[in-house]
Amino acid sequence: MAKKDKKLQRVVYEEKPHCGRCGAGIVGVIPKWRDEKPLCRECAFELEQMSLKPAGKMIAIEDGKVPLPPEERNKRIALISLLGVVILILLIRIYTIAPLLQPPKPLRQGVATTDSLTDKCIEQMWRLSKDLQEGKKLNLLLFCPKSSRQYIVTELKDDTIISCPTPSEHGLAKLTVSLSSPIPYALAGDEQ
Repeated sequence: MAKKDKKLQRVVYEEKPHCGRCGAGIVGVIPKWRDEKPLCRECAFELEQMSLKPAGKMIAIEDGKVPLPPEERNKRIALISLLGVVILILLIRIYTIAPLLQPPKPLRQGVATTDSLTDKCIEQMWRLSKDLQEGKKLNLLLFCPKSSRQYIVTELKDDTIISCPTPSEHGLAKLTVSLSSPIPYALAGDEQ
């Protein structure tokens, strides 16, 4: 005969009952099952485990990591994809803007045909201009490659001007660079 303990929601049997599933003898207080059949501990445990198993495919859980639900996983994938696209766009923009941030290279204004020795003289003017702008001591051992004469350095109160000693040999009226005008200035021979 069985008595119900209402506080614990358990069935207490006064006689020795048998498991309603496997037929084994039951000793002690047995938790009730859905259909209130007495069950041994092993059968009760099995039925409880079976009721906890999710329907469908079983997923192996490694290292205690619980897989994300599909909605959450899809949200994360979308967020990571969006972040990747934004980073890609930023990198492309930086790549296209980077050349604009560099100081512009001076362009030759006007049309002039020069020989290789005149080009070398202009290159040396660029070197001297760089030294002037950086405040370095001028390399006075630089000579005009066409005339083999030393460049003329004129010190003024607030400016220093370096000129080619023989601009006429380059077909120019003037070839200078200065602290205030760091771009080499060439004046064609017929523009005086």
